[in-house]
Amino acid sequence: MEEKSVGRSFLILSLAGILVKILSAAYVPLLNAIIGQDGIGIYNASYSYFVFILAITSLGAQPAVAKVVSELRAQGHHEGALRAMKIARNYLAIIGAIITIIFISLAGVIASGTKWSEAALSLRFLAPTVFFSCILATYRGYMQGTEDMKTLAISQVLEQVVNIVLSLIFAYVFMQISVEWGSAGGTVGTTIGAIAALIFILIMYDKLDYEGKAEIENEFEKNISKKKILRKLLFYGVPIIMVAGLQNAGGLVDTINVKSRLLAAGFSKEESTRLFGVLGFYNTLLNVPFALVTALSAAIFPKIIQAYTQKNRKELKAQMSYSFKITYLITIPAAVGLSMLSKDVYLMLFNTKSGYELLKYGSVVLVFMSISAIQNIILQGINKVYLVLSTAFLSIMLKFSINYFLVAIKDINILGAIFASFFAFLVPVIINHKRLKRIFKMKIRIFKLAVIPSLSAAFMALGIFIFRIPIDRIVNIIGGGRLLTCFIVLILVAIGGLIYLIALILLGGIKKRDLDMISPKLFTLLPRFLRKNL
Repeated sequence: MEEKSVGRSFLILSLAGILVKILSAAYVPLLNAIIGQDGIGIYNASYSYFVFILAITSLGAQPAVAKVVSELRAQGHHEGALRAMKIARNYLAIIGAIITIIFISLAGVIASGTKWSEAALSLRFLAPTVFFSCILATYRGYMQGTEDMKTLAISQVLEQVVNIVLSLIFAYVFMQISVEWGSAGGTVGTTIGAIAALIFILIMYDKLDYEGKAEIENEFEKNISKKKILRKLLFYGVPIIMVAGLQNAGGLVDTINVKSRLLAAGFSKEESTRLFGVLGFYNTLLNVPFALVTALSAAIFPKIIQAYTQKNRKELKAQMSYSFKITYLITIPAAVGLSMLSKDVYLMLFNTKSGYELLKYGSVVLVFMSISAIQNIILQGINKVYLVLSTAFLSIMLKFSINYFLVAIKDINILGAIFASFFAFLVPVIINHKRLKRIFKMKIRIFKLAVIPSLSAAFMALGIFIFRIPIDRIVNIIGGGRLLTCFIVLILVAIGGLIYLIALILLGGIKKRDLDMISPKLFTLLPRFLRKNL
């Protein structure tokens, strides 16, 4: 079996993930220009229901299948791993079909029950995606378990491109009818994108001859029984799906109680819908760097499972340290940069400064939600799923409670949802850290690993601040504008990124072996004076 490095898998999935999220970030302002902030509010509400349903089906199914496939392959049961995917596919296709029908039938009841009756049409348009995504998730889970990250990555990008192009077209066409229809049109591409990705996956599945490879690599003459495979799928799948549901319930919580609490604070229905749309902008921007963490999670998941199955304690520790290190290297500078450039980013992408405070004060949430995601992957990989469930449930309770009280305070309003997210991730991070220390009976340098990235990000912030002074003076002379703002943001991001990289290398935050794990070519691209310090 070909051994694939975490670093290379991470690079492939990162490039795909970032591209997907950049496309999403570009899509939102384009959709906003077509359907307006009221339409965006409706669109975000419908998507929060949809994402939750997707989480308890396909989003939860993919890591569940990946876990079973990785474990069986680590034990030499390659044909058994393939059969596990097929069994999961057949059952999930049935479940997906049933949920789709229920979703379509009860869309009106679901939407009106949470004061989002306008979102019913969008929900019906999104419903068929569940069926196709369920099937797609099983194939993606198998490819993740076999560490075929290239096919996985291409399918993700293809899905998003098709989704964006068709959704914008249909949003424009349907907007001629009404805002509700325009919002629904913005969801059409979601289903077609899933279908396109599934077709691509099926083509690659045959082309790469997965079934032939499984037969050749299988180390046992006697196949593992269907009953045993099904038991494994249920044993891992049910709790992982529950975890995925709870982890993605934050958006649903916002949909359920943010608008109602804004109304309680004295805002009109129209103002509440607009403010909810602004919250969607914040979430879109936070999800761009978080895509890298998602990619890292997908890359390390099979490795964690393999190390645990083979009782390789040293490898487990190495994978944990690497994961936390990379997470900090990504999220800390991203959070600092988003906070400092929040006003400019909002103007550049959404042509408004309204709501930039959410990103200015709430970008720190990115760090804690990322650490929480890595902790959860590790705990799932070592069969501690029920521990993840308990903290995920606590997170949702905190989110709901803090939302309920803070959002209803008029002077705080939508910022209350940001404070709620902060504590909803911070508390589980602290609890899970203590659990991991107790399970592994060793020190986990979760805070120590953050020191150098934090110092490097501080130098980056200082650099951006200094370079910003003459830039702002020039802008005051020649005047502003969206195009100029875009240019300024790109310049400051480039300057900040360069300063961060230099500081990181000089402080010893990254070594040559770290770059080599991703790609040896990265080292050669660096200037000579930086290569000397690696």
